[in-house]
Amino acid sequence: MMSRIRTAVAKSTRPIYLAALSATVFFAVGMQNITLEPDIFARHAVYTLVFFAGTWIACRLFSAGLDRRLRLEGASPESASDMIYTFVIYLEVIKHVVGISFTLGWIAGVMAAWEFLGDRVIFVPVGVSMAVSLLAFAITYGFSSFTDQVRWPIKDEDN
Repeated sequence: MMSRIRTAVAKSTRPIYLAALSATVFFAVGMQNITLEPDIFARHAVYTLVFFAGTWIACRLFSAGLDRRLRLEGASPESASDMIYTFVIYLEVIKHVVGISFTLGWIAGVMAAWEFLGDRVIFVPVGVSMAVSLLAFAITYGFSSFTDQVRWPIKDEDN
């Protein structure tokens, strides 16, 4: 029963629908405080289109990550059991949350490097920015590689 529901939801739900819904809500909320000046309205419309594109790309990347992770587990999106599918979604959500957190930390670190070291020779803030970037990349790559090694426990048939 649950697999039928999951299959129907997976087939009828597309990333573009979620992105369109999110962009519509973004546009509607933003319109509440905007006076109808053409410049502000056009700017808000452009921001909404950028928001739509970013949301759509994020949904597509998450969907591709789920499919890749299911293949790592030896299952296809159509034939995976509910427990494996839940396990894969859980791991992908954790990877994305950690990735977003370290991306925000990376941005803050680079901005801090330029704020505190910007008055020195150009090589100092560039070097510190590169060090922060390499550290953030190494940590997120290591975490992503680690979570890719975590597998769904399979019962040993020989025992």
